[in-house]
Amino acid sequence: MRWGIVAFLFMGMVINFADKMVAGYAAVPIMEEFNLSYAQWGLVSSSFFWLFMVSGIFGSALADRIGTKLLLTIMLIAWSFIQSGAFLITGLYTLILMRVALGAFEGPYSPTSNNHVSKWFPPERLSFAVSLVNAGGAVGSLVMAPLLVLGIQQLGWRHTFGVLSVISIVWVILWIWLGKDKPASEKAEKTELPKLKWSETYPILLSRPFVMVCLVLFSTYWVLVWTQSFLPAFLVKAVHLTPTEMGYFSSVLGISYSILTLVIAWYSDRLFQKHRSLRKARVMVAGIGAVVSGILLYSITFINNPIYILIAMIFAKAMIHAVFILWVPIATSLLPERKGLILGVGTGCAQFAGIVGPIVTGFIVQFAGTNEALGFNYSILFMGSLLVVFGLVFSLFCKPDTHIRKTITHSEELPTG
Repeated sequence: MRWGIVAFLFMGMVINFADKMVAGYAAVPIMEEFNLSYAQWGLVSSSFFWLFMVSGIFGSALADRIGTKLLLTIMLIAWSFIQSGAFLITGLYTLILMRVALGAFEGPYSPTSNNHVSKWFPPERLSFAVSLVNAGGAVGSLVMAPLLVLGIQQLGWRHTFGVLSVISIVWVILWIWLGKDKPASEKAEKTELPKLKWSETYPILLSRPFVMVCLVLFSTYWVLVWTQSFLPAFLVKAVHLTPTEMGYFSSVLGISYSILTLVIAWYSDRLFQKHRSLRKARVMVAGIGAVVSGILLYSITFINNPIYILIAMIFAKAMIHAVFILWVPIATSLLPERKGLILGVGTGCAQFAGIVGPIVTGFIVQFAGTNEALGFNYSILFMGSLLVVFGLVFSLFCKPDTHIRKTITHSEELPTG
């Protein structure tokens, strides 16, 4: 049954990212229809994340109380309702309103799905299972690109949004019928969530390992948001691909980096089985990957060959998405009693990049004036620098095993005064 759960969550992630990315693929026709500038489009892209971060924190914490299955059901119903509102959009403000509402209900999905899958897999196999679920992000955002682009060209962007609305409802019907909240053995135990005091929780959320996790997540999420909001425009305006070529480019990128991400997750699990060390198996793999990804992004600003850009982005995106997978076992080990809370806070910190990233990128691109390719290169150099700096800081200073040992030792000493 647990692999069926993974399949459900994978498809939910496909829908989640398709909902995010469809606006990016429709950027050119939407901007032309409503006469929007790059700065205004950056505002539209940013608006998706205005409540995304807050809802991600509080929504995933709520899952610890009402159950992850119920929360996932509520979210998918809301996605369907909001996406159907595309037919009511009349301009910039209604477009922003729709994106804000969609972001509010999509925010908790990633931490809630990670929380849900953690109930079904032991720590030594968790990264691979999480990587399979997260692979749905690549399918939804990039592999489905030709279908989304075709839908936009043939049906129009509003009807394409409507099709995604119907898909969400189908998922909900099947999930209510077949989905399970937790394994039967765990239900039989009827263990209640420990009631931790805030004084016991906040030191972990402010601990050095978790702060380092939040920093590296911020830098990698900046790239994810750039991909969602500006990659299609970059490929058309700067690399000079046609919309159809852009769709196939994105599809190959998504398939390739998803496979490579699974390999990285499998390798990390093997390291953990061998060393039982979060630092060796999770931190160093993720941190070094973030630094290498930044360097690869630097390179595509002066090597403008589409084939090279594709190869560089495949490796960069794989290592970036590995960070989104490997931080999960780190965070849940730091606060196993409140997995939903710590996953929500970590995801919220990452999603802050979604608020500032598109606005900053929009102004950077617009700052270059009519030279759009130069503006995109400036934005790539900026996010590459974030990856290198925060990847190094994370690799050097994130030591979760040491923090966990100190916490256990301290808790054992407390009763003896």
